[in-house]
Amino acid sequence: MTRTTTALSATVKQFGRTPVLLALLIALPAYFVGLLGYVLPDAPITVQVPGMTVRTTLVNGTLPMLAALAAAMVAGIAGLFLTVDTLDADGWLSLAGLPARTLFVARALALAGAAVLAAAGASAVLGLHVVPDQPVVFVASVVVLAVTYGLLGAVVGVLTSRPAGVYVMLFGPAIDLFLFHSPLATDPPIWAAAFPGRYAGVAAMDAAFSADPNWSALAWGVAYLAVTAVSAGVVVARGLRT
Repeated sequence: MTRTTTALSATVKQFGRTPVLLALLIALPAYFVGLLGYVLPDAPITVQVPGMTVRTTLVNGTLPMLAALAAAMVAGIAGLFLTVDTLDADGWLSLAGLPARTLFVARALALAGAAVLAAAGASAVLGLHVVPDQPVVFVASVVVLAVTYGLLGAVVGVLTSRPAGVYVMLFGPAIDLFLFHSPLATDPPIWAAAFPGRYAGVAAMDAAFSADPNWSALAWGVAYLAVTAVSAGVVVARGLRT
């Protein structure tokens, strides 16, 4: 067993010892998507996606965004909790000779797995009410978005305390996806492009309402994820030395 595999196994066990995360994995998608899918009225609304305007109902227009939001929140909080819970131990492991890069790769792989589960869970609940026009592209875009927020949660875990970090990882995705890059939003500020929802989030909403996937937005989302991964690796590595 390699050192990365050993660290990954320990990380998965750490997730298993955090029942709050397991509860969020089920509760957030069930609440945001499942419950609201039953209580929202079927009022007619207009949603905006790049290049087109779609007339639909309030349920069909908001649930895909809420599914993406639930996955991003769960993954972000997972990244936060994982970093807060393991940073001190990782510092000692690094001093003992385990490379910081190995530790980060193991943590990032575990976060990616949690993000995939969050995206799959949210999309499964969404499918009970609304089926995106491009379901595969929708799920792929939500996975990219969730992994990105998982890594951002890891950065927040280094820079803040757990209580403050929870607020950041709840309100950050909500502002991004609900206010700036929701299909109901119009004319977001220019600086909103700094949020990951501008890319993978837009690709997900486009896949939900259009038969023509927005490959450009998804590609930029993957690029944003790559930059976030490198940045998170640097921040976490520095956190191990402080």
